[in-house]
Amino acid sequence: MEVQINSVFFYGRYQKYERGIPQTHWNCRECKGEGCEKCNFTGAQYLDSVEELIGRPVISAFDAHNAVLHGAGREDIDARMIGTGRPFILEVVEPRKRSVDLKVLEQEINLSADGRVSVAITRWSERAEVETLKSNKAHKKYRILVGVEGSIGADEFANALKTLQGATIYQRTPERVAHRRADKIRERKVLGIDYTGEQDGKYVVEILGEAGLYIKELISGDGGRTRPSLAEILNRAALVTSLDVVEVEGMKEGD
Repeated sequence: MEVQINSVFFYGRYQKYERGIPQTHWNCRECKGEGCEKCNFTGAQYLDSVEELIGRPVISAFDAHNAVLHGAGREDIDARMIGTGRPFILEVVEPRKRSVDLKVLEQEINLSADGRVSVAITRWSERAEVETLKSNKAHKKYRILVGVEGSIGADEFANALKTLQGATIYQRTPERVAHRRADKIRERKVLGIDYTGEQDGKYVVEILGEAGLYIKELISGDGGRTRPSLAEILNRAALVTSLDVVEVEGMKEGD
């Protein structure tokens, strides 16, 4: 006789306050998860992920085999996810307990994650909703710091940004993700872009982008792979020095 325990699912939003944490578990690149000297025999490229920081208390509460995070898109490892948070569904794999107070669980996760990650759990979910969540083309709002080569006035910088307002951007798959993404040219729109001031000698910019717009490359140009770009308009090097996702739009939440 073989017993199969169905997963249970719940829906919420998470915020990530610490840079350097991936969204999901990454196996060590050297040993592929087997354990080696490079990863101190943990099998992991990074000791923690959003998935694991949320999942550890969940596994304990449900007496489950594992917990898998399904996110509405993902942020770069060096980006924070703040503001309204990112929608997610957590799949609890092979739970021996199926009835848990979600508000109590939310408190346990937030206490355990110790200010690195926080969650707001809204309701129970189901497997069919995972695909809906992952296929949703949500617009995203970003707050970035931009460093520019040489000296440039705030007015000149702001006017260059205005050139990108409403623009259609042609982006060949960025070099930094070319090893795991198909090499093709994508068309995406800049729905809104604003200069909001300066910080630590850098320019503060808020961008509302169509789903799939690569923000770092919108600024740097990625060696001509993204056009137009801020660097191309300014005719000088420009780079994103920090990036925060502040809003994920377009979700039909039902909460």
